Amino acid sequence: MKRDKRKKAAVFSVAEYPWLRDFFSAYLHEDFQDEYGSAASAVRAFCRDGNIKEVKKTREEWVKLRKNLVNRAIPELHEALRKLGGAWRPQGEDELRSVDAAFAEEG
Repeated sequence: MKRDKRKKAAVFSVAEYPWLRDFFSAYLHEDFQDEYGSAASAVRAFCRDGNIKEVKKTREEWVKLRKNLVNRAIPELHEALRKLGGAWRPQGEDELRSVDAAFAEEG
């Protein structure tokens, strides 16, 4: 029997990310580039504006999402971010790492 070597589709449920959904709709909306300049700058603004609990929970969900979608194709990632209510469409790992770093520096 031949083994199927294709990757399984990422298990992704928007309901698992309530804090991240709020963050995406409030900070990574369709005008985020005009407002913040970059996704990382939007994260920094959120971390300044939010209360400790909001920031902590959102950061935890971001880490969970990154682990859940590791090594996935960019279109899959874009679809996940769209489902979370965001307009941000990162073009590569560098953009994702910049958001990782922004969450880390604010933590």
